[in-house]
Amino acid sequence: MSNWYQVLGVAPEADAAQIKQAYRKLAKQHHPDRNQGSADAAQRFKQIQQAYETLGDEQNRTRYDESLKRTTSEQRQSRATAANGERTRTTARPDFDPRDVQTQFERFFGFTTNGEKKEDTGNKTSKNPLDTSQLFDRYFGKRQ
Repeated sequence: MSNWYQVLGVAPEADAAQIKQAYRKLAKQHHPDRNQGSADAAQRFKQIQQAYETLGDEQNRTRYDESLKRTTSEQRQSRATAANGERTRTTARPDFDPRDVQTQFERFFGFTTNGEKKEDTGNKTSKNPLDTSQLFDRYFGKRQ
């Protein structure tokens, strides 16, 4: 979510006249007719228009301010939780630990990173199921 106040360069307490003045100044500066062929200027102009459409209308601005406050409070809460050392879990699997990637890899693919099968199934010659060396040898001949 973009902060439309920052896009227009105004404070959240700015009144409608200040927002309109900032919009006009930036729109004139970044207008595509004034910046022929500049994709950055065209993208910036679109952002400026969206910001003014949101902040220029009082109802849209009220809704935007509420969502901005909600987002800001959620960010503060997540930072406070992380600062307290509590681990927030965003994954769907409760047994997934991103700090132990190798174990997760072995669990998912069923073999260790050195190519051996993780579970002992009695077949000692079983190697990495993703190993394509036999297929390569069959079509291109044995490697020397």
